[in-house]
Amino acid sequence: MKQIHSGEIYEILPITNGIIFSYKKDDVNNKVIVAYKMISFTGGQYTDIAKNIYLLTKFGSNYKSVTEHFENYITVKSLLLPNGKVFLLYPDGKAKLLDLDASEIWSGDLLYRGAAPTDIKLHNNALWATYAQHNVLVKFNLNTMRAEIRLGNKKGPFNSPKDIFIEGDCAFISNSGSNKLIQVNLNTYDVLDYESFEEPVYQYLCVDDNKIVILESGLYLI
Repeated sequence: MKQIHSGEIYEILPITNGIIFSYKKDDVNNKVIVAYKMISFTGGQYTDIAKNIYLLTKFGSNYKSVTEHFENYITVKSLLLPNGKVFLLYPDGKAKLLDLDASEIWSGDLLYRGAAPTDIKLHNNALWATYAQHNVLVKFNLNTMRAEIRLGNKKGPFNSPKDIFIEGDCAFISNSGSNKLIQVNLNTYDVLDYESFEEPVYQYLCVDDNKIVILESGLYLI
């Protein structure tokens, strides 16, 4: 395992042949300074990028209008749907579906027993959400926004799940409470331990066979 960047990493976003990530650059007068970097796995470049490149990657080509729907672009979760629409999830569990012009189509919440999701991902026209407070993974119908399936309970297999990465029909859950990646087959619901770490894991993704994680101490290639 190789450390790419130390310190507090907020989010990794996949791009063609690489990643973009946001991180805490400094803290000046109790104000956090956020910066952004891009890594190319083909050319090996490791470069600083502007904020608008990060916003374009996270919120799509109409990001200027999309960002009018919130104040903190770091904490809000975003899904770019295949039809060009954008699904937003806020830290308090409220959610919005935006049309191509960033107008609001639907708004509601994705609360589970009063708790907000820590992450959401799309799979076969369904939303999968992790709930760190209740240690569960919940499937929502994207058309009705109703919960259909719940996996997990107080006894496991999830322990403070923070993030989901979906590849094919498998979801990889970043279990910050147990320092593990948990793999879930979204067709059969089989669960197995995929990877273990010595510190909390907050996000995982794979780009062109390059496996990247955010751990408590920074960003790593595994």
